[in-house]
Amino acid sequence: MTEMTREQMNGYVDIENGYISRELFVDHDLYKEELDKVFTRAWLFVGHESQIPEPGDFFTSRMGEESVILCRDKRGEIHVFLNSCRHRGMKVCRYESGNTSLFTCPYHSWTYTTDGKLQGVPQYRSLYEGMDREANGLVSVGKLANYKGTIWATWDKDAPDFMTYLGDAKLHLDQALDCRDGREGGSEVIGIHKWIFPANWKFAAEN
Repeated sequence: MTEMTREQMNGYVDIENGYISRELFVDHDLYKEELDKVFTRAWLFVGHESQIPEPGDFFTSRMGEESVILCRDKRGEIHVFLNSCRHRGMKVCRYESGNTSLFTCPYHSWTYTTDGKLQGVPQYRSLYEGMDREANGLVSVGKLANYKGTIWATWDKDAPDFMTYLGDAKLHLDQALDCRDGREGGSEVIGIHKWIFPANWKFAAEN
């Protein structure tokens, strides 16, 4: 894919007449560019802490097109990992949610603890002795934030802190997360709705 020019991008929005091209919702090249320039750098909503209340709980989510694991380790700390084995890239977690002590890759049975450490490698002594286990744990996100129970993450280690990134949008997020009597926080996830339709992320956000 060739990078889109500024002129091509501007062609999607007619500021003078107030029109936005419908191609914004379906253009494949634009979507791929957004994945590269927006989704790899922005803070993205991953899930809610109420979805993983106990140690060992996990929930699989997405950051762009990447599958990620939101989990709570045995000490109660929350993590977000790329759902990909460091060996051959197979998903190490193929369930939507549950509780576990280990994530085991179904391909060659490499296992990882809920804090992302590489725990077990079959035939380690004969095939992989000397391999740096610490360097081959699950890939963690660049930064992680817990805001009033909502879990956000970014792949960009140099991204601004979450509150700076949120800016004036904090007011609108608080309206959804705070109690109706004015107390801060208190939100809880009690179910998930899913839709599949032929459009990109903006179509859902607009509606």
